[in-house]
Amino acid sequence: MERRSFIGSAVGALTAGTLGRPAAAQSAAKILVGYWPISAALPFFVADKNGYWKDAGIDVTLVKFADQVKVTEALVAGRIDATATGTGSTQLATAEIAQPDLFEILGANLSSDKSILDSFIVAKGAPYKKIADLKGKKVACGVGPQAVVEATIILQKAGAGDVVPQELAPAQHIAAVASGQIDAAYTYEPNGTIGHIQGLTDFLEVGVRSRYLLGNASAPWYGGAAVITTDFIKKNPAGTKKFVAGMKRGFEATRSDLNAARTAYTSYTSYDPKLVEAILPISYTLFDEFKPSDIRYFQDNYDLFYAKNILTRKLSVAAMLYKA
Repeated sequence: MERRSFIGSAVGALTAGTLGRPAAAQSAAKILVGYWPISAALPFFVADKNGYWKDAGIDVTLVKFADQVKVTEALVAGRIDATATGTGSTQLATAEIAQPDLFEILGANLSSDKSILDSFIVAKGAPYKKIADLKGKKVACGVGPQAVVEATIILQKAGAGDVVPQELAPAQHIAAVASGQIDAAYTYEPNGTIGHIQGLTDFLEVGVRSRYLLGNASAPWYGGAAVITTDFIKKNPAGTKKFVAGMKRGFEATRSDLNAARTAYTSYTSYDPKLVEAILPISYTLFDEFKPSDIRYFQDNYDLFYAKNILTRKLSVAAMLYKA
């Protein structure tokens, strides 16, 4: 069976190849879910730790990757069947363009002024007061085209001029900023919170994607999503329903008791237990919760990257949502 290989880069380069999907990833009895260890994947950690998938009658294994690019590469290559929330929406969109009808969207994590997942951070005591003060400075962002484009546009719209952000693994952001290797970093949670609590970094501005990319600080910016491959759905319809049932319990538990849910971080990430309770709450929208306005804002996300030539064709968010 043909597949395409996704290569994460600043421009989302794509190449084609052939390779069969691994037998383990096709099994009706087992589903492999890729994630990278960030706060936005919490509902999946909760579902796994609490045995919700076992209760639903499906064998689910969470597979950790170093970053969202590697998660998406594995999805396209057929090494995993689904992704947890926190996987970059634009990374996923690029994969969908490379291999049409690759997946359906199960849910998405959003950032706004009330659900803070993004920020610009600077060293503790740095003289900068706003993003505009970073004009001519060294600024880092995460790895991959989504992070680069977001950071570039935000810097421009915030008045920092034509600063070119350098890609740097998110795990290195706090140390790089605190040591003066870079002046600031556009980063995702919980980096901002951890650096602040450790006394190494300060928040410069938070909730920046909604404010600068959508022009509305309260609007939802759907920067990450959970998806499941159409291949798995077609071959395992009963297993898919069981997986979704367990997944939804994870979201329900996270929403109903965040303090209890946060304890799952220590099993799936390297977060210090003392810092877990300070991680900011995150909002999510599941496939059957999207209102027309939510779909429009998610569509604005994809349309922006199409306009910037990161996406080579337009995608319809409404058409990509999972249909139970």
